[in-house]
Amino acid sequence: MAEQTYQDRWATASFRGFEFRTDSHDAKYGRRLVVHEYPGAEEPRVEDMGGKAREYQLTAYFTGPQYDLECNGLLAKLNESGPTWLTHPWLGQLWVRAQQWSRTESSDKNGYCTLSIMFVPGGEQPFGAEPDKVDVAFDRSHTLGDAAEDDFDPEAMNEDGMTAFIAAVQSQLEVVRTVIALASLPLTYAQQIMGVIAGIKGDIGTLMGMPGAYANALRGLMNSFGASADHVDVADTDRPRVVSRLCTLAVTNNAVTTGLTDGAVRRNLQQQSVLQSRLLVMAAAQVALTDYRSEADRDAALASVDAAFESLLPSLPDVVFQAAVDARAALREALLAQDLKPAVVRDVINPMPATLLAHLLEVDEAVLLARNAVRHPLFMQGRVNG
Repeated sequence: MAEQTYQDRWATASFRGFEFRTDSHDAKYGRRLVVHEYPGAEEPRVEDMGGKAREYQLTAYFTGPQYDLECNGLLAKLNESGPTWLTHPWLGQLWVRAQQWSRTESSDKNGYCTLSIMFVPGGEQPFGAEPDKVDVAFDRSHTLGDAAEDDFDPEAMNEDGMTAFIAAVQSQLEVVRTVIALASLPLTYAQQIMGVIAGIKGDIGTLMGMPGAYANALRGLMNSFGASADHVDVADTDRPRVVSRLCTLAVTNNAVTTGLTDGAVRRNLQQQSVLQSRLLVMAAAQVALTDYRSEADRDAALASVDAAFESLLPSLPDVVFQAAVDARAALREALLAQDLKPAVVRDVINPMPATLLAHLLEVDEAVLLARNAVRHPLFMQGRVNG
């Protein structure tokens, strides 16, 4: 790769969203020094009063039949009060105020004028809020879903082949339905997902007749895992179990092509299986994104998704691979940013009621139970994390 030069770093000048051409600039820096000279002394005393305000002189020019209107447009932006960002062609992004400017044009240069603009520092820069890590992780998971969906490109099948394909896919979706049924999920959550599965099973023939329609429908099913988990408020203590089941299904989801002689059907079933696995991992990542009270629950959910990614990554094409790597990194960053270390650790020799322990440790009882993975709270004993 060629080394970047100063020409590569040049940018188009822009102020308050108004782009303009420039041909020169002048930047002034310095320090406010006061020189004290005393009678009889050979050396003066120099007092440093701090840095001098920087000045940025930028010359903009306008040409062509509409040069005057373009110049007026920049003048209007310069006349607005308050600091803002200046995209300086040579110095990059600068937080400045426009202090003064002068316009120069003459009759012997029709269609041409210049603006000499003086910028000074804009003062304290605005707080640059970092994007929420959970939002970034959700966005990266959706990007993974987009890449997986775009990579699905089924071949044309004859009528008998389509019948065999539909039967095989319905069987795979039945496996997903069974996993959901056995996952001990909240009833509303399970019912919503079951309804989506039933709809896809009934419409596979129609969906496969439209490019990308089946992939989009399957994507909608997997998105419903993450969306419904938040909508019906699936508890953080339940999420590791849901995530584990989705990830296990993703890595064991293989197309059954035994007895099929049609090559197009076999290849399409393999593609469908690959698509389903990728989208299942996407769904698992979305379900894993919640606020945990227990470090153990958080780590269990993250470990399941990590293992699923490890299994799928070696076989992914470049675009899907990069999307998967980004989704995995964003998920890890979002979950590991949660501070779940117990504030207090107490060794309880004699069994004590959980309610009393929570009061003594000054934590909410539900938090205490989650941090210690207590499923049936009555009395607690041993090392307790507060």
